[in-house]
Amino acid sequence: MWLKRAIAVLLIIASVILLTVLLPVTQLNDTAANPRFYEDRLEEAGVYDSVYDEMLPAALEELEADAISDNPVGIAPIRDDLVAAARKAMPPEWLRAQAESAIGAVLPYVVGDSDSFTVTVELRERVEEAAAAIKEDVIRGEAFAHVYSDTLSYLADQLLDNIDRLPYEIALTETEIKIALTGILPADWAAAQTEAAIDSILPYLVGDAEHFTIRVEVGDLVDPGVSATLDLLGRQETYDFLVEELIAPTVAAAIGTEVDLGYGITVSRGEITAAIEEVLTPEWLQARLKETLDGIAAYAKGEAETFEIAVHLGELKDKSLDVVTELADDRLRTAFLSLPECSLFEFLQIIVLLPPDTLPSCRPPGISYEDAKAALGVDVRAEVERAIGDRVPEEWSYTESDLRRLLSELDAEDFLDDARVWVQEGWTYTDADLVNDLGSEGTATFEDARRWVSDGYTVTEMDLREAISDSDDLQSFDDARHWVDTGTDLLWVGWLVLFLLLIVIGLLAGRNWPGRLAWTLALLFVVSLIFYAVTGIVYSTAGKSGLDDGPLDVADYDGVAAVAAEKGNEVVLDSANSYVSGMRNKALFILIGSGAGLAGVVVWMSRRDYDERRGPTDTGP
Repeated sequence: MWLKRAIAVLLIIASVILLTVLLPVTQLNDTAANPRFYEDRLEEAGVYDSVYDEMLPAALEELEADAISDNPVGIAPIRDDLVAAARKAMPPEWLRAQAESAIGAVLPYVVGDSDSFTVTVELRERVEEAAAAIKEDVIRGEAFAHVYSDTLSYLADQLLDNIDRLPYEIALTETEIKIALTGILPADWAAAQTEAAIDSILPYLVGDAEHFTIRVEVGDLVDPGVSATLDLLGRQETYDFLVEELIAPTVAAAIGTEVDLGYGITVSRGEITAAIEEVLTPEWLQARLKETLDGIAAYAKGEAETFEIAVHLGELKDKSLDVVTELADDRLRTAFLSLPECSLFEFLQIIVLLPPDTLPSCRPPGISYEDAKAALGVDVRAEVERAIGDRVPEEWSYTESDLRRLLSELDAEDFLDDARVWVQEGWTYTDADLVNDLGSEGTATFEDARRWVSDGYTVTEMDLREAISDSDDLQSFDDARHWVDTGTDLLWVGWLVLFLLLIVIGLLAGRNWPGRLAWTLALLFVVSLIFYAVTGIVYSTAGKSGLDDGPLDVADYDGVAAVAAEKGNEVVLDSANSYVSGMRNKALFILIGSGAGLAGVVVWMSRRDYDERRGPTDTGP
């Protein structure tokens, strides 16, 4: 009897340990090895909606905060539109389907139930939906106004940064340049060109075409460009440049430092230039500038085979000579009136022998300056015409060579030829240009992306094994798969052993069949009750309280990482709750089942004892 009891005690201890191990291991098998468990956890945590409600907005905020220099468009004003477009392109339902498909394929391989897996994500339709969403929500929506404005501001800022490459300084503001660009590149034109570009490249991206050409019609922009350029350049700085760098050198080359008009009167180059400036009106400048820009536009559009602007200086020259004549006449009057007085007889004797273009040594009192000029035969205008007018050209020209020389100084030698092609044929960007811009490595990556879009992105067990590049890690991974698979396959053995132990315990501890059954059920009842109570207490006091704050400290992360950490904590907490709940439910099921069975055995034994005490029942005479 003592030996039987000792063996029973040992078996009871073994049964308790085995049941305590089997419950969490079985629950682990029902969860960690069950794709549905992960699918439910992701769904319960709202991961798929959080991609658009939290993660993508956080990513866009992070992108905005980084202030990337080559990103001219502000993210904040169009954030909601971008999120809406992304939700249309890859809706939460699609994300869920892809995640569940991947989990269902990969998990059996990880736990050793299969030797291979293949996950394929179809991207073609998503790319097409993305293109449609961008056109609908961004280009045709309110967001495009922000994109357009920011892009023009960026272009204006770039032009302003390069304004010092002009041959003269000009005070322009970003606002002025932006207004000019708005006239050249209107919003509806920009929107139409953007949509056309998307439509051109989409078949190439999804694999329906091997080439693409984005064409932007530039010809219609030439005339607005001329008008906008005229508004920008038609100001004082351009006027000063023409006078100082074009007209003044032309005068200097023609007349030298100064001009001797005779009679001891000279006019300097500066005075002649000042006379020209006096008659050179802004209206005249604007007209000449327009002629120049119109000539360039005609050449660019192919309406002229060369470029040459002839500026007729006749009227301007005559007005300038009038100013110089007045100046010279004033000086001659001053010089004549400053002569000492002499008798009329002496004056007449002097002028008879007077050399040409010289003043007499004296003047008679009472004779006027005009009379003296008549007596001397002085014609100031004729002298000015002879000394200056004959040297200054009647026409000044600006040719294609001059323009190309200017562009060469600006390091833009090919601009004129490129502009003619763009205007006449349109600006084009092709797949060949893309390949050139990407380089060999970038092109290879881009071609891989095109193939993924066309045929779907596929991942197999070989890709996973290649990612685990270290041979030791790969061996450990395979060993873990083997033991997980083995443990899963042999889990039923553990329950069979437990069942046999319970039978043996009942046989050893009980004196009869009701007693043996009662021992077995009582043991299950007590152990499951203790397990149920202890796991609940331990988890609520230690485990759950520790998981409430999450395994990841959200404060250590920023932006998208912080949102992902917070969502990860939520998934971990929900997984732990589900795991513990499932384990306790199994214990509760055993508790209820064993308790009900034990109650039945007690009733059975009580009924039997009652019948034995009552004895046989007299049923007849």
